[in-house]
Amino acid sequence: MKRIFTLALVFSSVVAGAFAQGELDAFNLSYNDLKGTARSIGMGGAMGALGGDISAISINPAGIGVYKSSEVVTTLNFTNNSTKTNLTGTSVDESKFKFSFDNLAFVGVVPINSDVVPLINFGFSYNRLKSFDRKISMQGDYVGASMTDYIADLANNANVPASDLALASKPFRYSDLWMPALGYNSGIITGSQNNYQSILAGKSDPSLDNNLNIREKGSVDTYDFNVGTTFADVLSAGITVSVTDINYHMTSTYSENMYSGDTHLGEYFLDNYLKTEGTGWQVKAGLIFKPVKELRIGVAYHSPTWYEMTDYYSAAMESTISDTYIDTWNEVGNTNTDYKFRTPDKWVFSLAGVIGRYATISADYELTGYGRMHLADRNGNAYSNENGFIKEDFKNSSTIRVGAEVLFTPEFSGRIGYMWQQSPYEKEVKDGNIVPVTAGTVTHYTLVGDANYFTWGLGYQFTRNFYTDIAFVIKNRKDNIYSFEDSDRGSLKTSEFTGLLTLGCRF
Repeated sequence: MKRIFTLALVFSSVVAGAFAQGELDAFNLSYNDLKGTARSIGMGGAMGALGGDISAISINPAGIGVYKSSEVVTTLNFTNNSTKTNLTGTSVDESKFKFSFDNLAFVGVVPINSDVVPLINFGFSYNRLKSFDRKISMQGDYVGASMTDYIADLANNANVPASDLALASKPFRYSDLWMPALGYNSGIITGSQNNYQSILAGKSDPSLDNNLNIREKGSVDTYDFNVGTTFADVLSAGITVSVTDINYHMTSTYSENMYSGDTHLGEYFLDNYLKTEGTGWQVKAGLIFKPVKELRIGVAYHSPTWYEMTDYYSAAMESTISDTYIDTWNEVGNTNTDYKFRTPDKWVFSLAGVIGRYATISADYELTGYGRMHLADRNGNAYSNENGFIKEDFKNSSTIRVGAEVLFTPEFSGRIGYMWQQSPYEKEVKDGNIVPVTAGTVTHYTLVGDANYFTWGLGYQFTRNFYTDIAFVIKNRKDNIYSFEDSDRGSLKTSEFTGLLTLGCRF
């Protein structure tokens, strides 16, 4: 089902205030990866009931109450991200390798002269929650599905005469005219008010070759301030206040080489640039209950993160049909939008068992309500259309983490783990029966599938104070990718191999 709605205030929607993020952009900024220390990653991130680790504190703030001594820790990371697309039988591979600095943390322990509350612990940490870095390329040839038809639909939906799309009328002052104006002045759509059509319309045996190239980079980084304690060695409690930064860059190029039978009609390229920056804050609270020595039960609540965001964007189209190059940067200069964004909240329920002094098994279940993501303008006025689509298209999503640790010797330990992340879309969206609405001139979108993470690692205690951990992760996910509404569905397989090294000192 296509969603077509007309914005009545086309000519009052100036560029600087009308290009908001869409529902899929909101999800991209909310969806986090498996990140943390090498010990935590080696156990699949299943640390919510264990504590005593910086990553455990990020999952359940009560984990800081488990500490008996102060600690400084840092983690280095290397990742090789590989993507493989397939569209109408044509496969394209891309890969990107990167080193990164994933966390740096300090935990302090303050003794209290009390049998009930022997220690008050506090911590400061930097953690990378997500890396956006990847390359995607897709190409194929198909008949009857062209972005020129999509642009013609947008032009007809805008209900404006051709004179308003001409460059002399400065159409790029109005956000809803960006795509129609690019298409009209590039010669890939023709016609007049309510009767625009693709250059392929009426052509015999129309066909085309298309290419899509996407480059993403950036990260989501958080700075956590945590305090907690343990009561009578039975109940640990903690609270965290987080400040989070988003830095996202995306460039993309989509092109079509069009034919009528054996006659070459021409080629065009649509370029997009988007930079998203924002800062937000969040509160987490948690408990860990130890009813008996061998059992830990944890629960934590993560509030939404409330962001103040800014998007910077531009688009350009080059066409051999009209021999033109049109860049919105040259037409309207720097364009940006300020807005507010709220991520979904989540609950984490954890269980861990300690088998003597030599083994630990643990599991986390995380529930995230993606249907509660929320977008608003900079004054707090809700984007009603986008928020309505979010509620319709997204559901609660589950994440399961399981892990185990075995102490082979007093100094040497081994770990293994697994994490599964559920796709958050309603069935009608996943099946392609409902088409999500994209924002601005960025027409391509991806519907992520379930993600699987397989992890393992080792730890070594050099001295009483110094230790190191290593871990490795294999991530696999299969997504659906579209160049625009009504385009053929492509498959996108993501395979990622990550290695981590953590260095720590307890004192």
